[in-house]
Amino acid sequence: MNIINLTENPNRPDIFHKYNVESRHALVIDNGSFKCRAGWSNSEKPILDFRNFILKPRRDRRKEVTDPLINKHTQIGNAITNLESVRLNLKTQFDRNIVTHFHNQEQIFDYIFAHLGVHNEESFTHPVLLTEALGNPNYFRQQMNELLFECYGIPSVCYGIDSLFSMRHNAVGSDTLIISFGYNTTHVIPVLDGQMRIENVRRLNLGGYHIIHYLHRLMQMKYPMHINAITISKIETLLHCHSSIALDYLEELRRWSDIDYYTDNVKKIQLAFVMPTTQGTPQNQDQKIEKRKELTRRLIEINARRAKSKQLDMENQLRFMSSVRELYEIGEMVEFEAALKQNDIENVVALDKTISSLRARLQQMETSTQDSSQIANRAPKEKTSNNKKPPTDVPLEKWVSEINLKRDEILGRKEVRKARRQEAAKRHTAAAQERMRIISLLAHNDKGIDNFGVNDNDWDVYKSINKDNESDSESDNEKLLEYETILSKHDPSFKQNAIQSSDVAENYQLHFSVESIRAPEILFQPSLIGCPEMGVADLIDFVLKLFPADEQQRLVNGILLTGGCSQFAGLKERLSKELLEKRPFKTPFKIYAAPSPEIDAWLGARDFANSNDFNNSLTLKSDYEEKGSDYFKDHLYSNRYYANA
Repeated sequence: MNIINLTENPNRPDIFHKYNVESRHALVIDNGSFKCRAGWSNSEKPILDFRNFILKPRRDRRKEVTDPLINKHTQIGNAITNLESVRLNLKTQFDRNIVTHFHNQEQIFDYIFAHLGVHNEESFTHPVLLTEALGNPNYFRQQMNELLFECYGIPSVCYGIDSLFSMRHNAVGSDTLIISFGYNTTHVIPVLDGQMRIENVRRLNLGGYHIIHYLHRLMQMKYPMHINAITISKIETLLHCHSSIALDYLEELRRWSDIDYYTDNVKKIQLAFVMPTTQGTPQNQDQKIEKRKELTRRLIEINARRAKSKQLDMENQLRFMSSVRELYEIGEMVEFEAALKQNDIENVVALDKTISSLRARLQQMETSTQDSSQIANRAPKEKTSNNKKPPTDVPLEKWVSEINLKRDEILGRKEVRKARRQEAAKRHTAAAQERMRIISLLAHNDKGIDNFGVNDNDWDVYKSINKDNESDSESDNEKLLEYETILSKHDPSFKQNAIQSSDVAENYQLHFSVESIRAPEILFQPSLIGCPEMGVADLIDFVLKLFPADEQQRLVNGILLTGGCSQFAGLKERLSKELLEKRPFKTPFKIYAAPSPEIDAWLGARDFANSNDFNNSLTLKSDYEEKGSDYFKDHLYSNRYYANA
């Protein structure tokens, strides 16, 4: 049995690194819509790796009066230890794969600079290499330039495309067909002679985000009783670790329809649950008493703290009023009148009434505080145990037999009630029809007249409606627990028909079966989620047909799969099957899967930052000031620059 325990591991906050002022290495930032990775160009791997999420606390205007900084703390990335508890309040700087919210992007940069040890008062002399979306509009690049040059004062910046940097790192060749599986989009990028053919690039508006949320909906619809336990974090773990792409989707569905195949391959996700405990035992009674004492003590402490705070406020007010009264007694009438006017008091008589009222209320509060302390020291009465001992004048066997009969009677009543409830749930039974007849009679009344309830007997209709749908009485449940406790102690042959732990656990299990292949299948069949676009295999075939036959062959000899979704098991085999069907007969092709697609873009950008071509690709601040805020120097791994008309 494949049982999986999904645990939501909390994020570990990023540490603050030391900044070497004498270093002149470039700062490399892979600003992805799913994760952001940042580090220096001399690092082996990214120093920072965090989700591009921002959590802003909800404003509490009452606390802002006393502490203006109470709502200024913002959590970013790995500083958010529990994503699910604040999922609805998370913000991002992206609109799909384009940075549009630059106030959030500024906070992301602040987080990066702070954890790399760079402070605002220091002069930042490092060039910055930043990834951006393919086909990023000039307007948003202009906003990014203004943020970097004006806000942070960087000397130069270089923009690049993450998938092209991944191609550089994997060194597939100068002729490559890149399939970039992103979080919001999937791109097919042809590269010939090291140059991206931007006019033939095509985009599929599907990515990891859509797969995650499709799987989330599937599991919630399958298990509506566990809808709150099926979180996005659990779904992401299922997708990353236990999902795959089927080689033949229809054939795989037919396999899952076989009960033997289902039993052997289904994965069961065990949710958290609490085992039912037997109530009424002496241990549980003692626990209840102790819990009641603890709850009483806590409530009294809370009330005492509130009363103490209120008492201090009233004492301060009384001292102030007394000082105002002293001004009247010593003849300082100008200050006295000003104090009365400031506190909306008419005259000295009203002042004396206020002072008397405050003293009386303080005395009453002191009396109530003493009473509450006496109550706190008083122990609650303990209930006597329900454990009955066998009577002395009755044989033990006969007494146990009587207890068994009483227990069977209660179980019989519970079974009858259960059968009635099941029968009432059916629409065509006599009980259901009678209930609907009574409801229709209540609804059939003279228009505009509603005198239901004037007579107390009117309410007896609810007894008629629910007479066959009563729930188990609490007294019966208590008696049943009491009898079972007695039998477990005095009847060796008694086997309590309790719910076993395995049975309870099965009620809190999710069967992850055909969903493991159905969710990733939307990459090849977007119509599963109502998307009218073609699948990734058809998109590759469409892009290839934009080129002559010889260039097509050059492209298919180096197909590179990169991006987070390229890690799905079976993706390479499925694409091989699809291309074999679409390509001309006996034409070869080769597919390369990036070994570390999540960080390949950052590693390729780091390699480019250490190359000789990097300095010639930098956009200086003087270029920004002279040639316009949207200007940037393009290179082999960037978008093309088109000046605004």
